[in-house]
Amino acid sequence: MVENSRKTLRTNTIKLTTPEKIWIQESASGLPIALKAPGRQSIATIEDKWRIDDEWWRSEPVSRIYYAVITASGQRRVIYKDLVDKHWYRQ
Repeated sequence: MVENSRKTLRTNTIKLTTPEKIWIQESASGLPIALKAPGRQSIATIEDKWRIDDEWWRSEPVSRIYYAVITASGQRRVIYKDLVDKHWYRQ
């Protein structure tokens, strides 16, 4: 049997943030090329791209395409397009 150590579990190990709806300018092929947060910032580089499709059996499935981008000012951002509601968000 495992002994009860009476230690409190850490509750601050994961910090989840609520996604924020943002404005993204897309290229003709649908890639993000600029964001407005605040002011217009060009996207210099897309470092990574991935897609998540989950809970497809529910009335509100999750279908998103994520991008890790570097803006022209050097800031790293993780943004995604919700493929269900067609809006862009900052994670």
